[in-house]
Amino acid sequence: MQELRSTEILDNEIRSEARRKAEAVLKRADEECEQILSGVDNRIEAAKIEKHEFYQKKLAAFEKDIAASAPLEKQRLSVSFVHSELVKALNKYLSALSEEERLGLVLKYCEPSVFAGREFNAYVYGFDIQKAQNELKDVLGIKPLSCTKTEFGRTIIEDDLGLEKNEGIILETPDKSMRCRLTLSQVFAGIMDKYRKQLSDALFEGAGESGGAK
Repeated sequence: MQELRSTEILDNEIRSEARRKAEAVLKRADEECEQILSGVDNRIEAAKIEKHEFYQKKLAAFEKDIAASAPLEKQRLSVSFVHSELVKALNKYLSALSEEERLGLVLKYCEPSVFAGREFNAYVYGFDIQKAQNELKDVLGIKPLSCTKTEFGRTIIEDDLGLEKNEGIILETPDKSMRCRLTLSQVFAGIMDKYRKQLSDALFEGAGESGGAK
């Protein structure tokens, strides 16, 4: 009987020792799991912070670009609007003139002495050819060698200002050494370049004061 009890005690001790070792192993496993999970959480949080900083920098750069481009865009729109309004005013003015008056306009800024002693071929667009010939003779003393119908921008490159009436006369010497543009686009391009500020101020009179009061 004594031997049996000793075996039972030994068996209990072995079981108890095994249980303690198992509990220790499980505890270490739990601790490692907690460390792993904690590391994952930390990495997730770090990734969130990194992404947040990345997009904050992107947003700041975007806002900086917008802030830098806004004045330029405002200026571009202002220039475009002013030009559009000027062209509207010019078209309204031209629509009230007769063809003879528009012919007189393109010849008004020419100095007859420039053409003295020279021969020219004339290329006419928009205007009636016969009327153009008569005005050239009466105003500038020019009797063209020939007078040919053409189109805007065909004989010579011209800026399209957006005029509803593209009319003009191109004078060219037979040897092509001299060419003169007597056109509405040239007349008004010069006027717009010279008086753009005054015309803009007239169109938007008071806009500066009201804008400054804000």
